[in-house]
This record gives sequence, structure tokens and C-alpha cells, in this order.
Amino acid sequence: AVFPTAVGIEIAGRIGGEIISADARQVYAGMPIGTCAPIDEAIPHHLVGYLSPAERTTAFAWAKLAAEHLDDIYRRGKSAIIVGGTGLYIDALTEGIFEAPASDAAIRDSLYARAENAEDLHAQLAEIDPTSADRIHPNNLVRVIRALEVYYTSGKSLTENFEATAVPAEGWKFAKFFLDMDREALYARIEERTRALLSAGWIDEVRRLVLSGNSEDSPGMNAIGYREILRYLRGEITSEELAEEIARKTRNYAKRQITWFSNRGNFQRIDITNTPPADCAESIISEVIDFSR
Repeated sequence: AVFPTAVGIEIAGRIGGEIISADARQVYAGMPIGTCAPIDEAIPHHLVGYLSPAERTTAFAWAKLAAEHLDDIYRRGKSAIIVGGTGLYIDALTEGIFEAPASDAAIRDSLYARAENAEDLHAQLAEIDPTSADRIHPNNLVRVIRALEVYYTSGKSLTENFEATAVPAEGWKFAKFFLDMDREALYARIEERTRALLSAGWIDEVRRLVLSGNSEDSPGMNAIGYREILRYLRGEITSEELAEEIARKTRNYAKRQITWFSNRGNFQRIDITNTPPADCAESIISEVIDFSR
């Protein structure tokens, strides 16, 4: 969850492996600075920069591609290292996730028309799918309506869809690790990296994206920093406010990532506060050797 790229490259270099990026931001082309896309040409990287910022993707679509790369890397006698902090992508690959039906505007609008009766909608969900109703708070209207929409669109409840889900990486064993560090050190590194990226041409990167026809509504622009830079380019915030806003949002995102990985139970925590990437890589390789025995 914390700056995994350098460690992943170290591991790949030591074992002759190839990296599959599990970063929802790095799937987009033309955004290498703000997404910290890997640039080590000596190490093969997959699923980096393969979509236009105007295109949408899903965890399910990514997982299918990742599974194909896993098989290909294995057939060539190499080891695959999955590197990135998008937990939903990793779960989709290793645990499975169903391909949700497309939204149906008529059904969704009909449900929202009854939104004042949120309790009734939740009660309806409880009749259709008690398992999902237990997980979704009655006040979380967006999720309640989406669960109902899935049922009315597909004819199956969310729970039924999940139970029928295939695992793209079926048959593979994964040793899972998440990188963590002291909060004060983490926040200092986020601050330092934010300013370094801005100095490295991030603002010009956003200008080029806009000139290429991308807008604030482009899916790629959802990545932290891009919409903030657009605000800066419109003169709505100063350069200092820009750096502070990006760093703040990155800190919040990092906290959510760490909480997510900590709660999974099947990820081993590695503290890298005072550990160089090379030493961290060596530790992980040793753990994987033990895991494989």
C-alpha cells in the first residue's frame, strides 16, 4: 500500500520476474507523472498505460487481463509479481468478482423516485437479498438502489451473483504482502513526492491531456491530483494550495488503503519505515520461498 513500485522492481530484478501493475491509475496512457507509472525498461511491466484517459474499465475487466498475463508469464518460465495498491483489483483476480450488469436508467430512476421511502427500499432489499441487506446500511441509498437494480436487471441478487463468480486466477497460490510505515514518515514522503511530481512536469502533463481532448469528466481524471491541477490552471487555487490539496487527498487515500489491507487478514504487513527497497525485497523473497515449500 505504501510506495510498492521500487520494492517490486527490486524483487523482479533478483528473480528474473515480470510485474503486473494492480494500480487503477496506471492503466491510463499519457499520465506517467501523476500516476507514478514505472519507467524501469529493464523489467517488463504489464497493464500499464493500455487505456485512453477517456475509457472506462472495471475490476472484472482488469482481472481477466491480469489472469491472461499470469498464464503467459508462467508459460515463458518467469515469475509474476503483482504490484499496486488497488485492493479491489487484487481481490477480483485472486478471490473473484462478478461482472455487474450495466445500469438501467429506467429502473434506477424508478427506484430513486421512491428514495424518500429509504426504509421501504431497504426492506424490499431484505426480502430479495437478506445477506446484502445485512451488509448495507439503510441510509446508504446509493448501495441499496444499486443492489436492487442488479436484481431487477439480471434476475439474480447480489449475493447470488457473487456466489456464482469465477476466480480469474483459479488454481494459483499467492503470497500477499502490504507495505506500511510510520505515519509521520509516510506523510513526510507524500509531501515530498507531491512537490517532486509537480516540479517534474505534472502540470504540463495535464495541459497535454486537455489539448488531446480530455476533460474533467474523463475517467482518467479521477486520479488524485488531475482535477486539482485543472482548478489551478483555471486560476481557482494557488500553487501552494494545489500542493497542499494533493498531499491531503493522498494522505487520506493512503490511510484508506492501509486500513483495507490491514483488515483483509491474508496480507502480511511489512514495515518499511527504515528499510531500503533492496532489503525489503530480500525479506519478501525469503517469505515467498517459505510459503512455496
